[in-house]
Amino acid sequence: MADKKKSKSLQDVALFRCRVNLEEIFDFDLYCDNWTLELNKKNKEYDQVKNERKRLTLTFPRDSRTPPGAKRFLGKGAASQTVEWNKDDGRFFWASCGKYVFRGTRTHLQNSYFIVSVLTGKPMSFIADNPTVQTLERYAPAQPHRVLGRCLMNLTSVLDMSVFQGKVKRFTPDAARYIVGDLNGNVKAILRSKGMKEPEFDFRGERPEQLKTATTVSHLNPSERYLVLRVKKCESLPVADVDTGSSDPYLRVTWDNMVMLSPIIMQSLRPVFNQSFYFPVRQVFAEMRMGSKAERKYQETILRYELVSKGTLKIEVWDDDVTSADYLGGAQVTLGDILNVRGQDKRNLLGGIKEEKPDEDEDELQPKQKKTSQWYEKERMVRVFDGTRTALAASSIANKDTALIHFESYFFPDWAETLRFEDSTVAESAESVWANKEKKWNLANETKAAEYAVPFPDSIGGKKCKEEHGGQTADQLRRFPCIGLHPLIRVETPLMAYLSAIIIPEEWSFPAKLLEWVHCLTFEISMRQVRTGLIPSDGWKDPEFVLARRKGAAQDHAILLCSLLLGCKQDAYVVKGTIFSKEVFSIDKRDTLIEHSWVMTRHKGWVTFWEPCSRQMYHLPNRYNPKKTKKRRGAKEEVKEELPIEEEEPEEDDNGMQWEGEVADACVRLEDMETLPTIGRMPKPKMRVAGKKKGEDKGREKLKEELIAQRESLFIAPNRNMLQQNNLVTWLPYDSIEVVFNQANCWANRQNHHPACILFDLDVDDDDGGPRQWEPFLKEGEEAEFPFQPICPSVSVQPELKSNVVDTLQEDLRTEMMQNLQLYRGKKGMDTMFDHNEELMAQLKIFLDMQEVWRQLDPDSHDATRILDGYEETPKDLLPAAMSEQQHFWKYMIETMKLARWNTLGSPYFQDASSSKDYQKDQARLWALMQKLFSEFRKKEDSFPIKRGKKFHGFPVHFCTSDQESIRRYLMQIPAYKAMMDMTEEDIYYTIECNMIGRLGGILSVWHAQTV
Repeated sequence: MADKKKSKSLQDVALFRCRVNLEEIFDFDLYCDNWTLELNKKNKEYDQVKNERKRLTLTFPRDSRTPPGAKRFLGKGAASQTVEWNKDDGRFFWASCGKYVFRGTRTHLQNSYFIVSVLTGKPMSFIADNPTVQTLERYAPAQPHRVLGRCLMNLTSVLDMSVFQGKVKRFTPDAARYIVGDLNGNVKAILRSKGMKEPEFDFRGERPEQLKTATTVSHLNPSERYLVLRVKKCESLPVADVDTGSSDPYLRVTWDNMVMLSPIIMQSLRPVFNQSFYFPVRQVFAEMRMGSKAERKYQETILRYELVSKGTLKIEVWDDDVTSADYLGGAQVTLGDILNVRGQDKRNLLGGIKEEKPDEDEDELQPKQKKTSQWYEKERMVRVFDGTRTALAASSIANKDTALIHFESYFFPDWAETLRFEDSTVAESAESVWANKEKKWNLANETKAAEYAVPFPDSIGGKKCKEEHGGQTADQLRRFPCIGLHPLIRVETPLMAYLSAIIIPEEWSFPAKLLEWVHCLTFEISMRQVRTGLIPSDGWKDPEFVLARRKGAAQDHAILLCSLLLGCKQDAYVVKGTIFSKEVFSIDKRDTLIEHSWVMTRHKGWVTFWEPCSRQMYHLPNRYNPKKTKKRRGAKEEVKEELPIEEEEPEEDDNGMQWEGEVADACVRLEDMETLPTIGRMPKPKMRVAGKKKGEDKGREKLKEELIAQRESLFIAPNRNMLQQNNLVTWLPYDSIEVVFNQANCWANRQNHHPACILFDLDVDDDDGGPRQWEPFLKEGEEAEFPFQPICPSVSVQPELKSNVVDTLQEDLRTEMMQNLQLYRGKKGMDTMFDHNEELMAQLKIFLDMQEVWRQLDPDSHDATRILDGYEETPKDLLPAAMSEQQHFWKYMIETMKLARWNTLGSPYFQDASSSKDYQKDQARLWALMQKLFSEFRKKEDSFPIKRGKKFHGFPVHFCTSDQESIRRYLMQIPAYKAMMDMTEEDIYYTIECNMIGRLGGILSVWHAQTV
């Protein structure tokens, strides 16, 4: 029987394995426009190349098999086009850079890249500006030129975001010439199904697409090196959803300006991800391809520069929400953490290698069959950074346990064993470089505060600038912050590192629209900041964190707005000052001083304050001289070149001999006179002489006037020029200004504390020996001694939410508000009836559209001036029937919408027609749209669809959040809404309408209108 079974046993003939990925193939039309080059002023060749003309050569792949820079022996390679030379005006700008077509799947496109080459030269104008020559040279440039540098940009986010930015690099081992400049522009992708000519602009439904798993690696390129991150699980995550007692975590991993997300694990505090992330390690130079001789030759120079520019690997855990997200913790891995590992382990792209167990039934006499493996299954020895049980830090959600994450990271294939990195991360210590710098900064501030308190003892400028104990509030202090705590590694970081220029589409860069967009972020402030009024050291967040969370405090809004303005090439600064606000925890709700942050820009003598909390701009004319700084800098350079430094002769040494009665010189001030000692007999007090009282009073008054005049002439007194009629600002909500900072430095205010009475010449030194207006945190020449890198060197903004998602959220909010009204009135024994006929809802929709357009209008525009003047000229006793349509519109804007102007001296955006032409056109378009919507709304007033014998009234409310619980809580705090819910009349009908408008970054502008 045993022999019979043995004879029938079958052996495996072959082992078949396959992976099938199903994806739709598209033709992607890629339009490149509005490209700008900004040269690096620190580059050694800056003075040489800044006067030369530039042109760009863009090289795009045609499909996944034609990457730029790769050699191809058969068929067409990558598509390349060269644009015309820039205009001979010093600006490196190109409005249109051509159209390219990529054929492939979404995955193929997102794993591709393109290269931009910057060409420089001095062509003859009559040839370079000839349209015929430009057309002939589009595909084969022939005029003399040289390649200044190249820039590689990944197409990872091209389907979501059209803005691209990158560093132009030169193939040179000289670090001072490696970074040539910054390049940014737009690449708009239009999707077409393969073979179809008509594009698909709006496809509300989701495309059928196969989900990618942790083992989906077939789309990777075997000729590229990858940074592999494999996350296994997390433990003890904080509870983000109190109702369910859990969280919905997902991973957000960032490296080299590429962002990757994991699937969401629903309702879990111990999620098991088993997710792998593959970041391609790409270099712009074809000579540095993987395994080449140049890679080994320039390992310590070009290769090291390139890897350093890619930054650290950030691992963040977030709680999922459609409209906002809660940060559950994060960690980061530097390149030194991976490359400095001593040992090596076996790995492939799929992860760890499992050891095969010997099969007991295997016939030893039979020869073993060799398994054929794919390229991504081949084993290699690599250095593996083990991140098991790494703590997740910086979450603001309370957690009794320490949140942990289990992961590993490595390069596949690995670099040469000799490539190692010195860990540049500053170790967490009690006395860091920036902490010591802060101590010196605070000592100087204390000295200036003491001097300020002598003539102005009761002013804001005379308050102490350092906390003496933990119970002090902002009403007792005037702090000058210069550093904060890093969000991930929790070490001292200068405030300048929190800023990063963010490039956005041009249509979002207009001042009023930009301010309205940032205002739509949810405002959330910590209880510690509410209680003390002080911005905590860990209260500053980088713009990438704010955009991912989509909510933050006032200082977070200021950081984000300033980063956006820096990306728009504006001279922008974050300002820290104080304002008076209602005290939350006091019974009488008195006004108290609290720290506040806003944004400042400078433009041709004007200083503009941007307030994200109230969506307002305040324009201050003649507050700085843009030419003054250049003159002072030029004079300094001339002095350095012409006047050699003379060595001072040392004074003769008296062998330490000094007269015993000699004392050091001391400065005696006015307030020290009374405490001076007297020598000899005490002077006899003078007797008052009768009849001289009037003379004494006059003498006192004269002395008082002299002291007041002396105080008004002090440097810290309000600048009298700012109080003149052509400079006087009638309304400003801020009460003091302490520091301003941008990407490069931080400055302390040494003038009067009030921002309306000072100048803003930040970079001007007083060579005459007088006091300085603004004291810099980093003095001249200290940049090399105190180097720092931005927390997020490159920030990408997510697109608007899809239309179908916004529609679903809008309908859910409307349903929730209806149910809330029914439950509230039902508990009081009252019925609730609704009237939602189509005509009524259409009328409410027009009304809410008017409210949304109103938020984007600038009250300083020419159209606003025309409306204000027209309303003043209209007779106040004119009957509505006798009014024209234009006069009705004027009356509505003034009396109902409360159009007003607080910038009585005008606005720089409407006085400078050359630089603000597009903004003025956009404002004219919005005002015309507002008048059109008003006319449509007014035409239907006579036929307004309300029931007979009923009165229709209500009000709209705007929210900076789409969270239903928050909206319900805010509505219940409005007396008018509460009174409408408590109406006891019979036969009343409610109408509820909601309107949500998408903004960049997944932000929503939410309107709620309730009528009865």
